[in-house]
Amino acid sequence: MKGRKWFSSILSIIVVLTLVLTACSSNDKNDSGSNTSKASNTTNNSTTKDTNSTAATTNDSTDDGSNDTVAKPASEPFELTVWSHNVANAMPEAKDATADKIYAYIQKKMEEKFPGITIKYIDKGWADTLRQAIMVSVMGGNPPDVADGEDFIPEFARIGALLEVPEDVASQLAPGPMKAAMHDGTPYAVAQMTGVFSLIYNKDVMAKVGLDPNTPPKTWDEWLDMSKIATANGKGKYYGTIVQNMGLGGAFRLAPFMRQVGGDFTSSDWSQVTFDSPENVKALTFLRDLSKTAPPGSTSMTDEGQFFNLLNSGKVAFAVNGPWHIAWGKANGCVNCGFAPLPVPEAGQTGNVIVGNTLFYGLKQSKHPEAAVEFLKIMASQEYQEMEANATGRLPANMEAGKNADLLKTYPELQVFNDIVSNEQSSPLPVYAKNGPQIWEAWYKAQDITLTTDKSIEAALKDAQKTAEEQLK
Repeated sequence: MKGRKWFSSILSIIVVLTLVLTACSSNDKNDSGSNTSKASNTTNNSTTKDTNSTAATTNDSTDDGSNDTVAKPASEPFELTVWSHNVANAMPEAKDATADKIYAYIQKKMEEKFPGITIKYIDKGWADTLRQAIMVSVMGGNPPDVADGEDFIPEFARIGALLEVPEDVASQLAPGPMKAAMHDGTPYAVAQMTGVFSLIYNKDVMAKVGLDPNTPPKTWDEWLDMSKIATANGKGKYYGTIVQNMGLGGAFRLAPFMRQVGGDFTSSDWSQVTFDSPENVKALTFLRDLSKTAPPGSTSMTDEGQFFNLLNSGKVAFAVNGPWHIAWGKANGCVNCGFAPLPVPEAGQTGNVIVGNTLFYGLKQSKHPEAAVEFLKIMASQEYQEMEANATGRLPANMEAGKNADLLKTYPELQVFNDIVSNEQSSPLPVYAKNGPQIWEAWYKAQDITLTTDKSIEAALKDAQKTAEEQLK
């Protein structure tokens, strides 16, 4: 909570500081990664060419960067700072053989334009931790050249902190994942990998509780009936479905079912909160019933790995998760698990949420904006995303990479996720205009009441709605 309140305070003053930010010179002598203990240098040094200053800025805080000019190439080698642990699924210091090949590929491609470039990769965490680090670096005028993230790109684009992504680069990537990279119709990031949710079913557990392991549920009613059977026949050893509650991870996994009946967290343009809609009440009522088939206490678990290991270890029949579970689940015992589209309500529709959507973006105050954009081009490319997907089993955002024959041969389960992306309406979670952490905190409270108590769902959502509307004033 303290971190979220602190972030909110920063966010509230950032607009005031935008004029200062756009005036910050890229000739700042401080190294953008000098204050981290997790820095690691990659690869080779030769000679280079790149810009030695950022694109020119104006005093207009709403400047979108389209009129920026780029300085002449530098004559000396330079270092590009990248804040990410997602580039190769392991930091360079891990000396992972597969990751090393990916880093070497990136280095080679970058050196084709910038001979001698050194790339420094730094792990700054994820979610709110990363968001806060980026905000502080932007306010200090000393951000990295490139960074990653998931749900806060529009916030930083709105204040003029990000470089635009060329349209020909953005067009290589699936529209759904790229929705989270857009602001006012302009792309400000590239989706490196992405995901949607599917139903995961442990075939061994299904067989042990008397269910057909090759026939997963297709409707809400079938799913709830099967879950009740699993719990009843399991007699304390096996259970039906685990329903995730913890914070943002829980919100992600509730969203598809809200959307299947026409509900959501906000209106389609994200301008109005819609927590207390009848559609949301319907979806949460179903999820509450489903959660009652879970192992006692599991809905309150706060360790996501332990939570999903209830499925992997053969204790529960069903769970909801993304494509990352394919490789991770097998490594943790889910060797006989199946993946299927999410069950839908009888009178509803398909619906999903973009999740695990790693976005890379260049910072406007980058000392080397041309190199930053080139790095983004590599992240978006079919060749890179095929390498990354084959190494991790994750779903590529590049549409051609998703068709890679070797990838689908190694991870045939990915085809289910490819079909979901192609056939279901999927979009990211909303980004609130202000006070996002406080608004989400109000939702988490209602979410917890729904899944761990028998208190009124309607009352919980009305309280959350009231709080959210006050925070948006």
